[in-house]
Amino acid sequence: MGVDDELHKFSRTPQQCTELVAWLKEHESPNHWEEDDWMQRCRDDFSTTSRALGALAKENKWPDRRWRQALLAWSEDKTSNESWYYIAPILNDAPDEIIQLLAHEISWWLKTNSKTLENYEEYFLNLCTRILGLDYPDEGNSDDPVRQAINQPVGLVTDALLQWWYRTRKDDQLLPEKLKTIFTKICNTKIGKFRHGRILLSAHVIALYSVDSKWTKEYLLPLFDWNSSIEANAAWEGFLWSPRIYRPLLVEIKEPLLEGAKHYKELGKHAGQFAAFLTFLALDPGDIFTTEELTTATGCLPVEGLERTAQTLITAFDSVPDNRNEYWYNRLLPYIHDVWPKNRDLITPIISESFALLCLAADELFPEALRELKYWIKSLQNPNILFISMHDGKICTKFPEESLGFLDAVVSNDVFWLSEDFQKCLVAIEKKNQQLTSDPRFVRLTDLARRHVIR
Repeated sequence: MGVDDELHKFSRTPQQCTELVAWLKEHESPNHWEEDDWMQRCRDDFSTTSRALGALAKENKWPDRRWRQALLAWSEDKTSNESWYYIAPILNDAPDEIIQLLAHEISWWLKTNSKTLENYEEYFLNLCTRILGLDYPDEGNSDDPVRQAINQPVGLVTDALLQWWYRTRKDDQLLPEKLKTIFTKICNTKIGKFRHGRILLSAHVIALYSVDSKWTKEYLLPLFDWNSSIEANAAWEGFLWSPRIYRPLLVEIKEPLLEGAKHYKELGKHAGQFAAFLTFLALDPGDIFTTEELTTATGCLPVEGLERTAQTLITAFDSVPDNRNEYWYNRLLPYIHDVWPKNRDLITPIISESFALLCLAADELFPEALRELKYWIKSLQNPNILFISMHDGKICTKFPEESLGFLDAVVSNDVFWLSEDFQKCLVAIEKKNQQLTSDPRFVRLTDLARRHVIR
């Protein structure tokens, strides 16, 4: 019996093209027991390796596993542009069965080259069309359809077509007819294998709408309608992958967007993005949404959606460091009064912590923010993140009495441990207002600090 490494051999590929052709005929598939440097050779010596595969293709020999390695190597930025000129014509003439076997690798290669190719555009479009025309097994539902889409041939090719279009489009030019034909077919919901492509088109719906609103309204926007839950879920997850507020489009998808709150859990990993997007819309509805519509939609969100909403309020507030007063009075306060649900049974530790952090983010408006939000703030299992913000923002020095009430609300008697920043907050309150040291709240908190602060 020998060690596993002793059983492995290593074979170096020949340097000359004619010898490499012969080697490929003898080594059509990688061998677990005899490793070789073929893939690295493809990276380092495109000229010889590509000519060898091209010579075999002329003999109608297609060692698919070697092609697979080569295409992956040529999909890297170092050789992708060089490989296009020589390999595109060869693959364009490849038999259908080879295209099927290499669909995944060709798709990656096409996506990489879509960003740079200048010639053989007819080969590019033809290869994309051939990839889309292949049969694919039904992969069923996925907990992350976007991730699945961007890693499967149909999604990769759709993305390649979009990237190529971005490079070649001109101002005031509609979607080219050759792309319309392909994208229209992808939007056909009767063709299940194209769902990955529909997800990618939905992710780019703003660009498509801004260039060709007529085509987009006719073929792509119907996918967002919740009449077909499966298709709508795919379309919304694609859009929510990287959502942006584009008001002309929002006018068109207003109803399915609001209805999406009822389908929150169907949106899987992108559900939180939906809640965040809805929150930003509610903070700046413009003339598209009414307060009643946004209140109803927000009220349809489950607890986890409201948790994400509360966290988004902090993100929104932090995005305007130089304009906090105006944002508080014109955006946040109306949202809290008119849109946020009033049922206190919905309070969770995450929501409570988020509103506590929102108070601290208000800085000079801390007293007013606390008055507005105190009913949503409960004691927390681990409130230490709050003490850091209080100390760094000098909240206790600026507003000692309000800070004492805040600390009393978030720190319970059964707290497990407290950070040194908690002690610093109490010291700051004492220095600023000595009279507060006799307050029962201060006495309680001081006792907790003595027993639970870990230094």
